[in-house]
Amino acid sequence: MKVLAIIPARCGSKGFKDKNIAVIENKTLIEWAVEVAKKSKYIDDIYISTDCEKYEKIALKAGVKSLGLRDKRLSGDFVKTQEVVSDILKKLPKYDYIVLLQPTSPIRKPNDIDKMIEFLDKDKNFDSIISVEKIDEPHPNKLKKIKNNELVSFLENTTSEIPRQLLDDVYKLSGAIYVVKYNYFIKNNSFFGKTLPYIQDMSINIDNELDFLFLQTLLKYKNTTLKEICNV
Repeated sequence: MKVLAIIPARCGSKGFKDKNIAVIENKTLIEWAVEVAKKSKYIDDIYISTDCEKYEKIALKAGVKSLGLRDKRLSGDFVKTQEVVSDILKKLPKYDYIVLLQPTSPIRKPNDIDKMIEFLDKDKNFDSIISVEKIDEPHPNKLKKIKNNELVSFLENTTSEIPRQLLDDVYKLSGAIYVVKYNYFIKNNSFFGKTLPYIQDMSINIDNELDFLFLQTLLKYKNTTLKEICNV
C-alpha cells in the first residue's frame, strides 16, 4: 500500500486573510495538518500545494515536499480542489490512495486517517471515504428560500412543521479528511463516487475569523488543547 497526502493551501482568502497560517498554540494550521499526516502509519509522502512562497517555506520547514508553486491558473477563487490534486498527480508516480488534509479543518487525529484508509482498503466496493459530522440544526427540511418574494421551503416537498426527532439524521462534510483510491480519482477527477462516511464527533471548518475565535473558545471551554485533541 502506497499513500500520498496532499495539503492544499491557497493564500488568496478574502474573508479571513492568511487563514491557512493562522496560529494556534504556536503552530500554523498548515503545520498542524503536517503534524497529523506525519504521525499516520500509512502515509508515505506529504506534499504541499500552494501559490505562496511563504506558505511553501512553512510547509517545507515542517517536513513536507513541494513541486514548486502552483500555476497561476490554479490560484483563482473558483479553482476546484480536485483540479489542484489532479495537477500534482500528473507529476508524481502512482500511489494506491490519496489523502487530502485541508489546514482549515484542524480537528483530526492520525488514527482517524489510518482507520479511514483501512476501511476503504477492506471494502473493495467503495471508491472513497470522507469525514462528516452529524448536524441537528438547521435541518435541511427547516430551511427556507425566497422565491418571487415568497417564503418557501428550500427543499421541494418538505415542511418545517415536523418535530426534529422525526426527521432523518443529516451530516455535513467536516473538511478534515478525504481519502480516495488513486485509480478512481485519476479516472473520474473526483473524491466522490461510492463513498463511505467517517463520522467525527466534532469538527470546525475555519472560513472566517469568527470560526477561528470559536475554535479558541471551544478549547478554552473544554480545558484542552488542539495538541491533545489531535493526539500529536
